[in-house]
Amino acid sequence: IGFAGTVGPLLVKRFFPPLLFKLYMLGWFLGAVYSVPPIRTKQNPFLAGMTIATVRGFLLNFGIYYAVKDAVGASFSWSPKVSFIARFMTAFATVIAVTKDLPDTDGDREFNISTFATRVGVPKIATGATVCLMLNYVHAILTGVLAKSGVFRRIPMIGGHLALAVMLAVHFRALDAESMSSIKLYYKHIWDLFYLEYGLYTLI
Repeated sequence: IGFAGTVGPLLVKRFFPPLLFKLYMLGWFLGAVYSVPPIRTKQNPFLAGMTIATVRGFLLNFGIYYAVKDAVGASFSWSPKVSFIARFMTAFATVIAVTKDLPDTDGDREFNISTFATRVGVPKIATGATVCLMLNYVHAILTGVLAKSGVFRRIPMIGGHLALAVMLAVHFRALDAESMSSIKLYYKHIWDLFYLEYGLYTLI
């Protein structure tokens, strides 16, 4: 951590514009307070969720887009596709932040660690997460339907997100909230859908 935490900022400051350096340092700071005592925001379900949503959802997608634009010498401008993926992934990362403790409920209860899953219960968290992701897919489909012609490729934008929504529904129906192996599989499928979205993004 010491080497990466020192060299990373120096490289970004040396080779990239000031705004990107500030975004990088914001992510660096949030990552540090997430894990490093005495703050450790990961111990607070709400703060952990906000941190993951900010870094995984906004900073990662916006930062990479900005860095690539700068690397190829192109001027920065918001595009509908980048705006969409930033919104979509921020919402998705929020769901991941809420569900990340589902596979660890037994250990969290044993060590008296408070999480959304231990407070509310696996069934309610899984149901809420699935509903939120479904709404996210509906948002993606409506974005494709309502966008002006040529902004998105409609077949992958609409059909692709419809297919992912169906996959989510199938995974949720297969969930047995009393089986830890089933809970872990459900959580793994959420991550599968997260990365499949990046694959789909290259087609839209």
